[in-house]
Amino acid sequence: MPFSKTAIYLLCVLLLLSIFVTNLLNSIATDHSYSENQREGENFTKYLADKYGRITDAKENLIWFMQISDIHLSIFRDPGRISQFQQFCDNTVKKIKPAIVLATGDLTDAKAKDNLGSSQVKTEWIYYHNIIKESRVTEETVWLDIRGNHDNFNIRTLNSQENFFRNFSVQGKTYPKSYVHYEEKNGVRVAFIGIDACPEPGLRRPFNFVGILDSQEQQQIRTLQAEANAKADHIVWFGHYPTSCILSLDTGTEKLDLRTLIGDSKGSQVYVCGHLHTMAGRVPKMYTRHRKGYMEIELGDWKDNRMYRLAAIDHGIFSFVDQKHNTWPLVLVTNPKHAKYTLPGREPLQLIPDSTHLRILAFSDVNIDTVQISFDKISWMNCKQSEGPLYVCQWLPHLFLRDINYLYVTVSDELGKEAFVEHPFSMDGSTLNFDIMARILLMLDARVVFQAIFGSLLLMNVLPLVYLRWQRQPPTCRRRLTRYVLRSLWLLSKIDKIYYPIVLYAVYVPLGPWAVGELIDGHVGVVFAWGILIKGTFLPEPFTYMYGGVQLLFIQIPLIFVLSHTLQKRLYSSYSRGLKRLIENLPFIMLLSVQLLLAYFFWLEYGSLAFIFGPLRTWSVLLSVALWYKILTLSPDYCRKLVHLNEHTPS
Repeated sequence: MPFSKTAIYLLCVLLLLSIFVTNLLNSIATDHSYSENQREGENFTKYLADKYGRITDAKENLIWFMQISDIHLSIFRDPGRISQFQQFCDNTVKKIKPAIVLATGDLTDAKAKDNLGSSQVKTEWIYYHNIIKESRVTEETVWLDIRGNHDNFNIRTLNSQENFFRNFSVQGKTYPKSYVHYEEKNGVRVAFIGIDACPEPGLRRPFNFVGILDSQEQQQIRTLQAEANAKADHIVWFGHYPTSCILSLDTGTEKLDLRTLIGDSKGSQVYVCGHLHTMAGRVPKMYTRHRKGYMEIELGDWKDNRMYRLAAIDHGIFSFVDQKHNTWPLVLVTNPKHAKYTLPGREPLQLIPDSTHLRILAFSDVNIDTVQISFDKISWMNCKQSEGPLYVCQWLPHLFLRDINYLYVTVSDELGKEAFVEHPFSMDGSTLNFDIMARILLMLDARVVFQAIFGSLLLMNVLPLVYLRWQRQPPTCRRRLTRYVLRSLWLLSKIDKIYYPIVLYAVYVPLGPWAVGELIDGHVGVVFAWGILIKGTFLPEPFTYMYGGVQLLFIQIPLIFVLSHTLQKRLYSSYSRGLKRLIENLPFIMLLSVQLLLAYFFWLEYGSLAFIFGPLRTWSVLLSVALWYKILTLSPDYCRKLVHLNEHTPS
């Protein structure tokens, strides 16, 4: 029995979909990372195990540090960001006493009062500088800050006077870009490598979302990595952008693959970052383990959520917990290791089954009263304080050698505040899965994703009309609404003066310039789908694809349906006046309002020149109006021809 065309099309779609899903799952797989470097990993973890020895109740071989990200200090909105950041430096850091504090970018907001314009605001940087200085937090710990994309808005060059990071940050005067800091405490040697992927020049928003590593910065990072491999047992990488949002330029020599470079460092355990703000709370635990075996963990923002992170390396084993500001007590279990976050081949997990004590870091803004642990929530044992925030309790690890087990911890302070922690662990290699959305966001390449979305929307914009134009009759369908839509689109595709402008616009979008304007104060640039030309430099900023995708999704594709609906009304409805005529054209009026709003936002972002010379946003308004007007003014003869064409097609 021969297959129908519909069945063949469906099979093709299913085949393409299955290939896509297979490739996606393979790209975000986290369960086979250790096998890539198994022999090297075994040798390294044996070295760490021999160095640190047995895990007991002593404070040696333990170091802890903190991270804060996306602070967004602003003089225009939410003054609590400033006052509570002051509390963080004055109280929280001094209570926890970390060896290091990592401030991973977007230190200031750098957005105008209208929330659309963007430029460096000196007063915001003065707030940042004064809070750190007046709190004397740098006398208590080492403060390692680095730039984020907001700290790079509207910056012509690294040495321009608008780059306030140089003068008002802690590390900016010494390290304006990527750098390394070494810390040795309690017998643990750690290299903290900061990655500054801010492009030069730094454009105003929104075309400043993806980090770019040029040839000079790629070479600098390679040098830092080689040096850290020789000097430290552990490497903690930090930066603002997730690795999925960092693009390495092709320099003609060997292009840097940041994920591979991090993975090839034997001591690399984690890359910590910010930038994605937990996707507005939709992915609160954005953590994953990469193919090379190290973890990447994005920290929720300080801006809206007031989050910070405590992390520790205890006998070579990395642990962390994310906490909301002013939530006490703070609890971090360092032994046994959390089952989800184990790093085979990068930490001496073999020390856990042979350990004599459970180890817990507990902090509060007042004295800790009790720390208790249980394995069944029935029998509770008291932990004793070893030294400082370290609490320990003897245990029998041989009772938990199989499967996932659970440790329960309760901590209370002298004011009666309590914290409860459920801590899964395993010693036979059993693990828990990472959230799939976290893996997608951190393990895919943002550029490829943006291009795929843009390309798909572009095809959706033009292929249906092209297909329908070549059909002698509209596709049949049982559903009345679907049949109505298909017939309307089919009729629309037959009008040359509508069809060709839509198709030509779709061809223009990926090729022609979208806007010509002052992308940086004093410098005119040209925006294309595939990048931006400014100051004689080409920036392959992939976020342009998402920006164009918004235009296609919310303007161009709806426009086609609105025009086809208007055409049906034009052909089969009698001429109406007043309110009825307004209601009939309401879909187009609403669409035009959205289009004008987007053009207005673009004017606020990049000024009058970009608004006037803006084919993507401004000129498309004129195109929409022209096409709509063309349908409303079709000649009666042409209308009769279309009606005749429609009526002589099978129902």
